[in-house]
Amino acid sequence: MAALSPFSHADAPAFLEAEAASSCLVGSHKRVWLPECASSSVSTASGEAHSEGTPTPLSGGSLSGRVGSLSKSPPGLVPFASDEPAYIRLDAYTSTDSASLGEAPSEMPMVVRSECSVSGHVWLLCQDPAGSRRVQDALDKCSSHEAREALLQELHGHAVKAMRDPHANHVLQKCISIMEPDSLQFMLDELLERDGLATTVARHRYGCRIVQQLLKKCATSQVSELAEALMQKTVKLARHSFGNFPVQRLLEFGTEEQRHRLAETIASNAETICRSRAGDGVIAAALEHASSDDKILVAKAVLLAPGLLIELAQGRHGKGAVMRILHVLDGQESLQAHMSLAMGIAALRASRHGRVVAKYLEEAALHTATQ
Repeated sequence: MAALSPFSHADAPAFLEAEAASSCLVGSHKRVWLPECASSSVSTASGEAHSEGTPTPLSGGSLSGRVGSLSKSPPGLVPFASDEPAYIRLDAYTSTDSASLGEAPSEMPMVVRSECSVSGHVWLLCQDPAGSRRVQDALDKCSSHEAREALLQELHGHAVKAMRDPHANHVLQKCISIMEPDSLQFMLDELLERDGLATTVARHRYGCRIVQQLLKKCATSQVSELAEALMQKTVKLARHSFGNFPVQRLLEFGTEEQRHRLAETIASNAETICRSRAGDGVIAAALEHASSDDKILVAKAVLLAPGLLIELAQGRHGKGAVMRILHVLDGQESLQAHMSLAMGIAALRASRHGRVVAKYLEEAALHTATQ
């Protein structure tokens, strides 16, 4: 095997594909090793050429001052951009060695170049932190709707996996933000491919983000099947640390009939939902987005469960829910709610979130006394 000389990956385009290269880390710089046939054409920044076979790393100086003619590059080795992952071959970045032939480099518009740089490798790049950012940038800079659709096409069949990937989920979020709802149908189709998959993704740390944004972006008719799948597991999702967020979005963006069904389910299971760590956000969302009658239904359900109002008032989102309950209820039920909270005022004052409710009660009492 020919001797190897190191070449700084950050300095210039490398001349190796993954099959032909081995790499190592030196300090904080990644180095790609070149066969010695390539090192014979490399000179230092000072202009002193190194003899063939002498392993010498390059650092500092301009590219033109350190890299000579590339016309004798080893056969089969294709240059790729210096910021490309080492395992990606990007033929689109290379022309027919115009620089080595003494010709002016071809001028490729940055927009087209951005599209070409990821085309054919979208799914692979999406799973890498830097690659994910490049795909998002390419989607932003696409020269036409058709070009953007072509890139999106490469994610078909990978949507569910991408939803649960720490890097690829950001690409899907970018697609949702810039594409028309019809272009996002493949995500919905893949979520509904088998029973239970939608709710599984809705409970995922990253997947719940995609489900929420689809519910927000797409027409209610387009997401009706997804909404139905989520409503079948309302209580389970409402009590889950991530699953509660899609339920909140459905309460916000669902149809009137969907919000009514959700409110009835929440009211019937108010104690179970409220006493979970994540449920207070769902109660608060129901009291904000449901119809007037359904708000009263949920408020009464919370009030009737012994001690539940005090517990809810001490939650991060529960304090807001309790404030809404006090405004929703009237007459005897409003008085009962105020008395229940007054009896637990000591616990509320000792709680980070409960003290907000305690302050409200004290100010309300003072206002009543001065009238």
